[in-house]
Amino acid sequence: MALPGNPEALAERASTYVSSATRIERAADDLRALAYTSTARSLDAIRERSGQVAGDLSAAYGRYAGTANALVEYAAALREAHRKADDADASEAYAERHAGSADTQVSAYNRQLRTLEQSTAPAGNIEAAERQLAEARAAARRYDDAASAAREAHEQARRDMEAAAQRAMSLIDSAIDATNEGWLDQVGNFFEGIGSFFADLGKWIGDFLQDLWNELQRLVSTVLALIGTVLILVLVYALLSLIPFIGPFIAALVVSLLAGFLLASILSDVTKPTPTVRRRDLTDSEVDNYRGQPTDLAHALKETTLVDSLGHHTKDSADETVISVTKVVDADGVVRWRVTLPSTQEWLSRFNGDQGAVNDLDSNLALMLTPSLRSQYERAVLDAMKQAGVGPDDPVMLVGFSQGGILAGTLAAYNDDYNWDAVVVAGAPIDSMPIPSTTTVVSVQHNGDPVPRLDSVISVGTGGYAPADRPNWTTIQEDSPLASQGVGGIHYSPAYNSTLQNNIGQVPAATRDDLDRYFIGDEGAYGYEESYYTWKE
Repeated sequence: MALPGNPEALAERASTYVSSATRIERAADDLRALAYTSTARSLDAIRERSGQVAGDLSAAYGRYAGTANALVEYAAALREAHRKADDADASEAYAERHAGSADTQVSAYNRQLRTLEQSTAPAGNIEAAERQLAEARAAARRYDDAASAAREAHEQARRDMEAAAQRAMSLIDSAIDATNEGWLDQVGNFFEGIGSFFADLGKWIGDFLQDLWNELQRLVSTVLALIGTVLILVLVYALLSLIPFIGPFIAALVVSLLAGFLLASILSDVTKPTPTVRRRDLTDSEVDNYRGQPTDLAHALKETTLVDSLGHHTKDSADETVISVTKVVDADGVVRWRVTLPSTQEWLSRFNGDQGAVNDLDSNLALMLTPSLRSQYERAVLDAMKQAGVGPDDPVMLVGFSQGGILAGTLAAYNDDYNWDAVVVAGAPIDSMPIPSTTTVVSVQHNGDPVPRLDSVISVGTGGYAPADRPNWTTIQEDSPLASQGVGGIHYSPAYNSTLQNNIGQVPAATRDDLDRYFIGDEGAYGYEESYYTWKE
């Protein structure tokens, strides 16, 4: 995709400014000559005025010449950036064409190898086929790396262009400031400084009040959640007390153990320091199992299964937490980010010790019951986004299933470090969270799934589902395609992925068009970069 701007037209306009500056300088010199060579007393007034106008013209020349020189320099930088970007685009197109051919060869050699193995072909033939497959895979990776390098070169050209633009603006400002000596200019600068001071003060007050409001919301949600938990414990005590062979004493003991378990789980998570976050590369086997980027909103939940699986070194372990951070750039240079969060992968940390992943039962309870006490999971995700280069004003979409959806809702509701533009979740109890109306929410919930209803105590009267009068909120409530398998087929990320795809028409068309821009299938997208971040407790 070509960079914006027309360097040739800019160079022509800059040369016009240079010519104008030269004419202004010549007029100032002529007026000075008139002022200093005239001796008649009758010309005193004209001489004085000529000197004043010459001074004004000199100031105008400084501004005009400074602007012209800055534009000339910027035009040259813009021309070079365009050249580099065009070269990078050509390299990327070449690499992607050959990458497609390499992928085709990989598939063909895979089929050939399976055929040889199934037909008990000679070992030499099988080994030759394996070498061909390895070479094809290596070629495919080389072309993918070349395409990534070309995209990075294009981005570097864009950054060079933006840096040149900043330098040009700085030079123009310097040229104007250097001749900004008039009394009215000084008065204007004084009041501009006052205005800037009050603007900065107003921004600070606004940020402070926003932070205070966010903390109050966290605190209120925590209090409500704890009250709901206490009510549940009281109800458990009352029911157990009515059973003859249990009685009040044993009922009180059971409730005390439950309360102690909840408290210990939450404190075990929130009192620990933020885990060390690092970038993670996919292994060869993970690359082979990778099914590619989601192309649109309908396939947004596709990666939730992937990030869940990346945290397991073995089938029964939960060794690390892994998230996906995808940067999508459109044709206008607008950068959007999509962050995919994993669900709960460790349930027995209170009994067999922490295995490493922080997306466990402890953080689950902390997110649901004490949002005012930030969990390890929340803190680490924010750190990962910072490392990825997400800007505070860049639009961000959060995607998550189950606990991943809970964290997505928590961040959108209570955190203002980033521009949370969209939240796409499945099987997550986020309906009672105070997510602002500026955030677009798509929530998929299966009939019979108990997890989305976990906040029902707080959202009394809504049955665990979001009210229908929120224009920024779409809830897709359908039967799971695997409902016949029971809860395991209802609260299941692949099933939710299918439900979103099959019912994407329930999301308003304008919302779909807006959120599709976070995916590489959108016609306006011209590049993306996906990275993974991991941490352990």
